[in-house]
Amino acid sequence: MRKTLEQINILLNQGIITKYAIAGGMAQFYYIEPSVTYDLDLIVNISGEESNLTPLSKIYEWAKNNNYPPLEEHIVIEGIPVQFLLAYNELVKEALENSSEIMLYEEVTYILKPEYLMAIMLQTGRLTDKQRLAKFLIEADYNKNKYFDILERFGLLELHKKFSGEENG
Repeated sequence: MRKTLEQINILLNQGIITKYAIAGGMAQFYYIEPSVTYDLDLIVNISGEESNLTPLSKIYEWAKNNNYPPLEEHIVIEGIPVQFLLAYNELVKEALENSSEIMLYEEVTYILKPEYLMAIMLQTGRLTDKQRLAKFLIEADYNKNKYFDILERFGLLELHKKFSGEENG
């Protein structure tokens, strides 16, 4: 994982991406007991590419030049499938802007804060996300006021009530 993070930081230093943060199952690993995941999900900003029809093209070009093969929606970097995801809505954009700088495997990296991860899981609503969210609510050390503020600002309070069974009680 350290070598993968080194390569991702090269993308950052070369200006191919302007910001990134770990999301998904690997982010869960940082905050709570991990669940099974085989890939590294990264939320990224790419400068000047928002209107481009192929916004990830520079990343794929870099990968090809460095012998990192594509695999479905991933690029395999130092043995780890990495999925690059653009900040696809306002919640995810804010989560990326407020990400935390951490040391992971002796490498500086960035990760979404737990409150944002939880809100994104709730918003996405896949079964896997619901299972992860349930674990976060029980196990994670997170700021409840900040979490509920995010839910309120992004119109997710009712969804949270439904998820947690509060609407029935």
